[in-house]
Amino acid sequence: MRAYLPILHSDLLDFLKSGSFDASTVFAPTEIFVSENLECDDEELEYLLSRNAGEAALELRASPTSPGIVLALELDGSQGGESHGTSLNLKSPLKWNQVQCALISYANEDELLWFATQEISQELQNWF
Repeated sequence: MRAYLPILHSDLLDFLKSGSFDASTVFAPTEIFVSENLECDDEELEYLLSRNAGEAALELRASPTSPGIVLALELDGSQGGESHGTSLNLKSPLKWNQVQCALISYANEDELLWFATQEISQELQNWF
């Protein structure tokens, strides 16, 4: 299942170094979210969730001019716990190999910028 994690810059640095991150919740296509958006296909649901995560990431920025950072992840079935609206509680830490890409959110921008996993460490200093 695809999920989206808004993350602090410092937490992303730690995640890169350790290869593991203990997040409590992620944005995910919960039953409630899917049932409230029946007119959307999977791609549209992912877009809506990524935008929600991008908005939440703006609250975690290093500074008012920094972008918000979201990691798109592929969860395995055993990681998901209780769900609430668009969020899913996690029962186990995330592993770096679950990261699919980084999405960068800027205030007053509708689109998120996409960065491949291998680009994250190279671009991280630009995201302050």
